[in-house]
Amino acid sequence: MTEAPRRGGGRRTRLYALTDGRTTAPHASLTMDTTVTAAVPPDAYDGLPSEWQAVLSLCMPPNGRAVAEIAARMHMRLTPTILLVGELEDRGLVGHRSPLEEAETTNVHLLMRIRDNLARI
Repeated sequence: MTEAPRRGGGRRTRLYALTDGRTTAPHASLTMDTTVTAAVPPDAYDGLPSEWQAVLSLCMPPNGRAVAEIAARMHMRLTPTILLVGELEDRGLVGHRSPLEEAETTNVHLLMRIRDNLARI
């Protein structure tokens, strides 16, 4: 697995280089609890910046990781992480799944299905 950027002593890639100059939020609505999953296999990572490879390695299917967890593991702040993940999504390297809406979390039928599926595990 590729190492995350180091704090302190090591050189870090500038954010604008990681996001192709992007300074605004991506087209997709990403939040800290959005789940991100790599959309390409590990053998497609060659030639990508090391930070991109690190994010893709963290987000292996089928589960992926939340944007906040990616930020924590990469030792990055949340906003730059959202920009980075947005760049990866625009390039088709990751997909994302939005968290459940508040109305969905109070849906009794949905909660029962989740309970039943967890019981089968």
